[in-house]
Amino acid sequence: MWITKLKDKDIKRSYDKAASFPILYEVDAFFGRARENSIYRRKAIASLNLNNNSTVLDVACGIGYNFKIIENYLQNKGKLVGVDISSESLKLAKKRTVKNKWTNIELVNVSITDYEPRILFDAILCTLSLEIIPDYKAAIDKIFNALKPQGKFAMIGMKLSSQMPYKLLNPIFGWTFRLGRIDLNRDIVAYIESKFNKIDDYEECYFGYYYILSASKT
Repeated sequence: MWITKLKDKDIKRSYDKAASFPILYEVDAFFGRARENSIYRRKAIASLNLNNNSTVLDVACGIGYNFKIIENYLQNKGKLVGVDISSESLKLAKKRTVKNKWTNIELVNVSITDYEPRILFDAILCTLSLEIIPDYKAAIDKIFNALKPQGKFAMIGMKLSSQMPYKLLNPIFGWTFRLGRIDLNRDIVAYIESKFNKIDDYEECYFGYYYILSASKT
């Protein structure tokens, strides 16, 4: 229950601290198979149907793990906006953009629930974050409202496995999720479906501990 009481400032503090030790991101991403250029990120981003004119919003972008795959489609054109509440994480994301000479990326230090976009987006991505953002329904509302008509949304979510024999490891995974302030007691998929009316695709992966979801704004 304590997870549901977290506030934006608690999340910011945690991820600002984590960004002081970038190796923690790398270790976590490696064991979670969510590192940069992972098959899960590639599948989620492929569902957005991007081209080099697309405007893309990366919600809770962190240190920019999604940027390389997105830029494979944008080719340093279009526009990519990365929003994150952690200023320290965005510093690492900025280093990534400079290193790769990406000039079409804007980084915004704000919670998605407080973000006021100046444009509507062709596509919005949110990876491994809706179980962490304190007000996830407000975040989904913001995502929906920031999309153009016919715009595409994709996410990677986290859950416990229903697959044998992997679900035998649920107590261990559940403990690590709680340690990471990840709240699995949320009806994220149902709430997205209530906003978008239809889920385009839903696929469980990583032994049932992740899922990839995509939807279109109709």
